[in-house]
Amino acid sequence: MAFAPHPYRTALEKRDPALLVRSLHPDVSFYSPAFEAAICGRDNVLALFAVLAGVFEDPVIVDELRGQRGRAIAFQLRVDGHPIEGVDYIKLDGSGLVREIKVTMRPLKSLQVLADRMADPVASLQHASPVE
Repeated sequence: MAFAPHPYRTALEKRDPALLVRSLHPDVSFYSPAFEAAICGRDNVLALFAVLAGVFEDPVIVDELRGQRGRAIAFQLRVDGHPIEGVDYIKLDGSGLVREIKVTMRPLKSLQVLADRMADPVASLQHASPVE
């Protein structure tokens, strides 16, 4: 049985910032193996996605799985020519907004390239307070 893609997925595929804003809870948290600490708050997560848009090469969503309280969105991309496969596991609140994003990625070498490229922007976002 087919189901409609989550608006978060649609926003990523269309690269639509307005739709992305509407899909995220104001207190969303973003966790990645490339970062030591979470990025918290919708404005900070949106700022992170803006930076990632300039780092990710040829991002493609390849699948979406639906669970009772969330979705798993599988993707492929490259960073500086290094291939990455990953999954965004998104936890949803009662109204369907994305409350938490936990990312897994492989392979390790490519993940390290991403972590190195993102070190400075992420450090500033991790220390920024979520905007009310």
